[in-house]
Amino acid sequence: MRVAVIQLAYTDSEPMGARIERVASLVESQKGADLVVLPELWSAGGFDYPAWNEKAQSVEGPVARALSEAAANVGAFVHAGSIIEKPGEKGPEGRGLWNTSLMFDRDGDLVGTYRKIHRFGFGNGEPKLLEAGEEVIVLDLALGDRAGGAMAAEVAADDGAVCDPANPEACVEASQSEWAMGAELAGVNLDGDMSTSSEVDDAAAASVADDAREGASAPDGHVKVGLSTCYDLRFPELYRKQVDAGAQVFVIPAAWPAARIAAWRTLLQARAIENQVFVIACNTAGTHAGTEMGGNSAIVSPTGEVLAEAGRGERTITLDIDLDDVAATREAFPVLSDRRL
Repeated sequence: MRVAVIQLAYTDSEPMGARIERVASLVESQKGADLVVLPELWSAGGFDYPAWNEKAQSVEGPVARALSEAAANVGAFVHAGSIIEKPGEKGPEGRGLWNTSLMFDRDGDLVGTYRKIHRFGFGNGEPKLLEAGEEVIVLDLALGDRAGGAMAAEVAADDGAVCDPANPEACVEASQSEWAMGAELAGVNLDGDMSTSSEVDDAAAASVADDAREGASAPDGHVKVGLSTCYDLRFPELYRKQVDAGAQVFVIPAAWPAARIAAWRTLLQARAIENQVFVIACNTAGTHAGTEMGGNSAIVSPTGEVLAEAGRGERTITLDIDLDDVAATREAFPVLSDRRL
């Protein structure tokens, strides 16, 4: 499966309409990709809380229309990041706004949505402005015959630098140095040791848990993708539920700030290792609403190896991953079968 992760940078001065047009063009440029992933709240601004109500839209609004067309034009599944969703009715807390991710198929049809469950802000920001999502979502995406294949990596940067697809280790080495730079700024030492969606309740989770623990995979040509967003990453129980629903890949769009980028990398690797899945994480770059974003989008293997990282600026990671690695990893080291809780 070929994955393209678009780490978008933007500022407060860029109008939303122009940004939507620019992003749609970036998506359409990813010819040959099976899955294209965008960051969290790139249209509304991840930390631009005062603008959220004005920039809120439905799942049939400007972002959805543009990305639906882009998905059809490029012939790929497109995870459109997330929007501030305003469906027209109030939620349980009376707010009527959600942080909602959108997934489009190769024909541009909306095949799944996910409303962010864990809201960041400790009583302010998202908890004050948004409703909480309630459903655990795993999508079954029909890829055709490109589900496996040899791995190659390319990182196209905003400065024109491109890593050699024949030498993905060089891409990782270069971006790891940027990870270290971000960690140093944060005062952290890194040297130490789609076609369907599923609401997972306890009964459903129990019925599929044995298959997940034995390394069960989706049918040939399919991949099961668990959806989450940014702050969700800090809550491992969500990802256990996704694995119990058959997830082989976690897709995580984010607006994660530079000040906490060391935690970002550690958590991405932890979610991959403990669940033996691929993690595809698309963060935001640049500075908006006075907050510097951390970048460092990454694709992590089921063993926790960082296969590709994006560094700090606007750039795109392109990587071929072999989904058979999920079952192979679970068979070689069957840790999931030893779960007791």
